[in-house]
Amino acid sequence: MKKVLAITLALLIAGTTVLASEYTKFSRKFIRHIRDCDAYQETINSQYEDMEFKTIRKIHGWKNGFCKYSETITSAQGAYKLDCGFTDVQLDDLYEAMKDRSKKADKYTLDIYAEKTNPKTGEVEYVKNGSTEIKGNRAYVVWAKYQNNPFICKPSEITVKASDVGKDNK
Repeated sequence: MKKVLAITLALLIAGTTVLASEYTKFSRKFIRHIRDCDAYQETINSQYEDMEFKTIRKIHGWKNGFCKYSETITSAQGAYKLDCGFTDVQLDDLYEAMKDRSKKADKYTLDIYAEKTNPKTGEVEYVKNGSTEIKGNRAYVVWAKYQNNPFICKPSEITVKASDVGKDNK
C-alpha cells in the first residue's frame, strides 16, 4: 500500500504538471460551480511527453460541512482517483486562485506523504516523507497543495481499461 500511495502521488504530481505546463485549465463553468460547491462535472483530455491523460473533475456538493470533490486521472500507466473534502476556507482559496489569470510562475515546497500502519491499532496513518519544489501558476500551486495532502484528498488506485483513456465519458 505504501508503494501505491507513492506511485499515486507521483502520478498526481505528473498529472498536475501536465496541466501546469498549460497553466492549469479550468473552464469558466467549473470555476463558477466550485465557488459555491454546486454539482458539476467536466472532462479534460491532455497530452504530456507523448502520453495521453484524461481527467474527470466532479463537484458533488456539500456534505457534513465539506465540499465533496473527486478527480479521476487516467493514463495508459493506470488510473487514480482523489476524493476530497474542502472546507470553506480551502474552497475560497481554490476559487480565488482559479480566478487569477496571471501566468506568473510561483514556487512552492510541496510536502510528500507516505502511508504508515500504526502497529498498535493497525490503522493507516500518513507521515511526511520529504518534500519537492513545484512551480506553476497560482491555480496549479493551490490545487497541488490540497490534492497532494492525504488529510484533504484521499488517493486510490482504480481499474480502468486502457482503451478508455482519452474517451469522453460524460
